[in-house]
Amino acid sequence: MWGYVALYVLFAAGVYCVDRFTHRSLFVRTQNRHFRWKLNFSVRDWRLDEYLAAIILTCAVILQLMLMLYWAGNSPDKTLARWLFALLSLGSIVPVVRLLRLVERYARHKGWLTVLAALLTVAAGLVASAETDAFILAQTRLEPGQFPGAQKTLTFIYLVYIWYLATSLLMPLVMFIGALVYGMTAPGFKQQVRRNRITAICWNLYIPGSDWHRRHWLRASCVIGVLYTAVILLGFSDVVNAKLRTVLHESLVYASFHLGPEDCALSDQPPGTRLALLAKGGVVVAQPMAGGYRYSEQACSLQSAAQMETARHLRIRNARAQDAYF
Repeated sequence: MWGYVALYVLFAAGVYCVDRFTHRSLFVRTQNRHFRWKLNFSVRDWRLDEYLAAIILTCAVILQLMLMLYWAGNSPDKTLARWLFALLSLGSIVPVVRLLRLVERYARHKGWLTVLAALLTVAAGLVASAETDAFILAQTRLEPGQFPGAQKTLTFIYLVYIWYLATSLLMPLVMFIGALVYGMTAPGFKQQVRRNRITAICWNLYIPGSDWHRRHWLRASCVIGVLYTAVILLGFSDVVNAKLRTVLHESLVYASFHLGPEDCALSDQPPGTRLALLAKGGVVVAQPMAGGYRYSEQACSLQSAAQMETARHLRIRNARAQDAYF
């Protein structure tokens, strides 16, 4: 009940704020006797930035309502929340790039930015390689060089993970600071007139028009979108951290464990067991368990294709004889 009361209070507060800060009547009378009032709003002269700002504010309001319903005990639709987050993020990035003129700024400084990105990539690659070797050594207790496929795959995963963390932590912060410093909240015409000695005497005679209010709400919506994107990315990083270990185990087994138990005539292994052949002749057995795999080194007598086919036919014959084929 309190959740619905809070929703009503939030809706009433939103209507009041819109009516208070739009500097014009929210509703106007019409000549239609069936609909005597209409919303004093028009989108005929909107451009791309205005539509993106409307998408940002709509997604932010819906996400906030879904969060309040979740606090009230309801279960929101996760698929809808993901789509709203995607629209909110994309809708925030495009106007921020346009308002802050990031493309032009990058074109002026692309030389040292390219060098910086290359150095950061090399440093992230070294960290990812070290983390990969440490993970393989900790799990298998063997030299990581014996698993070249897993080394490359896990290094790539760690590199993507490092860049994701850097992006989710630093990019929203940089975008928000840039939004505050370079244009979204920069002094408008009224402040410029006031600071000019020639026109300061009549600064208080300036009345902001619809274009000024439109730019103001456009900048405010971009800041709101950047804040929501930063909060959601930081929250999603916890999910990525929880899933990282499972992804590393699955990638390690997929990249380097290409044999099954029947290749070494090991019949007492649980379903899903995979084997990796070592240079010295043994194998590493990966047995599935909760949250990953358990690794152990065993001796192996590698079977030929004919031996495996004979063992398969024998196993099928025994299963039929015991009426346990299925």
